[in-house]
This record gives sequence, structure tokens and C-alpha cells, in this order.
Amino acid sequence: MSDGIFTPEALTDMAKERGLNCISVTDHDTFEGTRRARERASAIGLKYVVGAELSTVHNGMDVHVLAYNVDVDDPKLEIAMKQVAELRDARNKAIAVKLSQQGFPIDLDALCAQTQGSVGRPVIAREMVRLGYCESVSEAFDKYLGAGKCCYAQTRRLTPAEAIRLTLRFGGIPVLAHPKQLRLDKPQFEKFLKTLVAAGLSGIEANYFAHNTYERSYYARMAKKYKLIITGGSDFHDYAHGIEIGVKSFLPNGYTRKVLGI
Repeated sequence: MSDGIFTPEALTDMAKERGLNCISVTDHDTFEGTRRARERASAIGLKYVVGAELSTVHNGMDVHVLAYNVDVDDPKLEIAMKQVAELRDARNKAIAVKLSQQGFPIDLDALCAQTQGSVGRPVIAREMVRLGYCESVSEAFDKYLGAGKCCYAQTRRLTPAEAIRLTLRFGGIPVLAHPKQLRLDKPQFEKFLKTLVAAGLSGIEANYFAHNTYERSYYARMAKKYKLIITGGSDFHDYAHGIEIGVKSFLPNGYTRKVLGI
């Protein structure tokens, strides 16, 4: 319901086919697909963890917070997520203005109308490919939409602490996503991690698909030091982004299973 090309039901079926016994579909800034995935998982005998990936900014740095086990049946959550969506919409409009200035106009309203769930940069990138502005999504990011590129826009977003508080407010478990992407050295990372732990962080996505063995070990040590759970993620948007689900190294440890209730 955000950046991927498969429906929540299709992803759930893929997980079952590949031998997983539990999955979480973590769309960007929306829980819209999680009920569908949860219902499908129940129908095919697969455990399911509610989740979403909240986009935040800290001192100009993109930080993503995974929100697991949130009570999606709480009517107040819809109000909170509507505010998050409004922040994302403002960012998208800023990107559209920059694209137009570069000679690559897109009809953002039409794109939003035809897209289920939230619209993010990958959706915009695919539209640029469709319109013939770029040959691939990776080219769109490398030349225009990636951080620091000419059409990248950074407007008011949630802070990491706000995303953590939002997750906790609705009974969820906040986890720092793909920490390697923060591009912080060890002292910087631990200093930043301490601020997140103080805000209520519960875990680290140490077993991210793009982390090497050394990085997984380091982030796992940080998790142990600060009593955090260790999660894993494929970041599977499509066959050009992330990897297919079903990697054994993503298996959670006992403490993680206990906290997540799986």
C-alpha cells in the first residue's frame, strides 16, 4: 500500500509459499494494508505482526521507525496517521515542484488518485519511468530523487522521538529500521541510539538484508547492550529493491519472539 508492487495478500501468500511462519508487511506511513494482510494470513495459517514504517527526520537525516503490534482497531490511530499523511503530501508537492522546474512535470493529483495507500518517492520514480523521463527507478533516484539530488525535498516530518511516542501510544513496539543507512560511525551511532532508547525505542533491525555479517553482529551487540529486540527485514518492494522474503538469517531470537508475541 505504499512503495511496493505487490498487494498485501500477494506478499502474504509469497511468505507462506517460501516456508515462513510469520510475516509483517510494513508499508511507509500507513497501516491501510495491514488488515488485509492480517486477514489473509489468518486464512492460510500464517502468523502476522501488524506493522508500518514511519518516515522521520533528525537534523537533516532520514530515520525510519518500524511500528510493530500497533492497535490498528483504535479509531484514534486513523486520526494520527492522517496527520502523518499530510506531512508526506507536503513533501511530495515540493518534489513535484522541483521536478517541474527541471522539465519533468508529473500530475501528482492523478498519481495519488490512482495509487492505493501512500505515495512515496518510489511511486514518483516509477511514474518518471512511465513518462519516459528515466529508464529505470534507480536512475530516477541516482539523478533526481535521492538525498541531496536536485529534486530531493525535505519538509516538516515526524521526528524519531515523535514516531516512537506515536507507536507507544497505540500499544506498539518501535524499532529502528536499517541502521546502516544512517551512515553514522560507531560513536555517532551509539550516541544517537541512546537518545532513541531514552524516547522509548524497543528494537533494532540488525538483520537487514543489506547488512553484512560484521554489521549484523555490531547492531546485535548494541541491541543486547540496551536490552532491545533484534528484528530482520527484506525491504522487498519489487525484484529491483530488497530481496525476496524467506531468508533464514531473519529468524528472531527468543527475546524478540517473546516481546512481539510470536
